[in-house]
Amino acid sequence: MKTKNILILLVFLFVMQGCLVKSLHPFYTDKDLVFKQELVGKWTDLDSATWVISQHKGFTGLLKDDAPVKAYDITFTDKKGTSKFVAHLFTLDSQLFLDFYPDEINTGNDLGNYHLIPAHSLAKVKIEGGKILISWYNEEWLVKLFNQNRVRIAHERIPYDPDDHNRDNFQVILTAPTGELQKFIIKYGNDPQAFKNDKDDLGYTILLTKQKS
Repeated sequence: MKTKNILILLVFLFVMQGCLVKSLHPFYTDKDLVFKQELVGKWTDLDSATWVISQHKGFTGLLKDDAPVKAYDITFTDKKGTSKFVAHLFTLDSQLFLDFYPDEINTGNDLGNYHLIPAHSLAKVKIEGGKILISWYNEEWLVKLFNQNRVRIAHERIPYDPDDHNRDNFQVILTAPTGELQKFIIKYGNDPQAFKNDKDDLGYTILLTKQKS
């Protein structure tokens, strides 16, 4: 099943309430990128969804074969269907992060596709033996920072429902360039509230366990 709406997809994909912090620009620069072979393989999360992670092959020029690069292809499959992402692992302030970007958007017709804008989402990553801990930044946390005037970074607020003008019900799209995004994450990114919600203990964290070959 192909994705229908990438912004809605990010909500249902990880079985979470609320949304993830999203940006029009990547959270990484090329100099930040790293590649860790430990991420490659087939993984299962606590909801029995399957994650297949492989090294991404990128365009190297006309008449040349695509070659492995510092990026990952991630295929996520649960009972609702399959979604694909290209993810970049990078270091910032001595911490590991993953930048997720949708690999495909398809509503079934061109007119629908013309109205969809893919976005980057950011997660903090820990690799421990045969497990990966992925913690996404919570949009509700970000909205609180804006509402409390604790942070100033370029963004747009977009209503989930065009008829609902309650600013607390808006989604936030960061529009700042990568350099400003990284300064924001270094300053505010270790707030423990960034990964929590009121629904469960794990909040916006996914635990992946590697499947045996």
